[in-house]
Amino acid sequence: MKTNHFKTFGLLSVALWTICSCAPGVQLIDVEKRLAPSHPVELSNKSIAVFSALDGKSDSTLISDLAQGIATSLEKRLSREDGSIFAFNVRLDSTTVMDDEFIKDLSVRSNSDLVFILSSVKLNDAGIYLNKVPSLDYHATYVQLPFNLLLDVFDGVTAVKQTSVSMKDTLVWEIVSRNQLKESVLNVKLKEAFSGAASDIGESVTINFFESWKKDSRALYYFLGQKWEESITAARDFNWEKASRIWLEAVGSSNKHISACAAYNLAVVCELQDRKDLALKWLDYAKKRYPLTLVEGYETFLKK
Repeated sequence: MKTNHFKTFGLLSVALWTICSCAPGVQLIDVEKRLAPSHPVELSNKSIAVFSALDGKSDSTLISDLAQGIATSLEKRLSREDGSIFAFNVRLDSTTVMDDEFIKDLSVRSNSDLVFILSSVKLNDAGIYLNKVPSLDYHATYVQLPFNLLLDVFDGVTAVKQTSVSMKDTLVWEIVSRNQLKESVLNVKLKEAFSGAASDIGESVTINFFESWKKDSRALYYFLGQKWEESITAARDFNWEKASRIWLEAVGSSNKHISACAAYNLAVVCELQDRKDLALKWLDYAKKRYPLTLVEGYETFLKK
């Protein structure tokens, strides 16, 4: 009796794929796609020091604050103790040459495997927009402060440059005052605002060294039937292993429409797992089985 029971169950499983010959539906699901670091540097188990290069021309306080912001952000992202990544000042003069010996010396002095050098921070001319609020007794000054910076990363042992992060951005904020601000006061406020934003700027710099996740959506094909419903539910829960098992079974169906839809869904799984080459192969298989409307656009997207 047990043998007959399992045979019947097996026949029913096959039937689930064969009776769903109607047109498929399309389900949009929210996904999070992994983005590789734009500046990949191996940071794990590495001692790190951040240096602000002071040449006597730039504001030393602003550069030092920003170097500390970068160090603090690295500590948080690497789950290290506060103060475990040190920020130092290194003064440059006309005779200083940032050669291999210079980098190795910084590494020895700071006892660090990786040497981060904030070599340039430039504040550009601020855009100032005055606004007197007629109904209220105060002035609102809107300020846009463009800036750019350069951060070089070196291997402290070999002095080989690992990468350089060049960043250009703009700080925007509002200053509320009883009277219109004098230029001298406004300049002080500008520096205070930049120093106060050092941690946020540091965060936007260090994000370049770490993977991130981007919210997006993907379209999946489905048919009526318990297994297809289970596969879509699994996909919504990011259980790609379970969804893939179901689609791998369906891709072998004698029904070319079902087979093509399953292959397309498997291409989506591969893409989300950073396996674009395999995703394109599944799309190619889907095209050979049945002409699906979503395949061409998705293939163009993958080949960008």
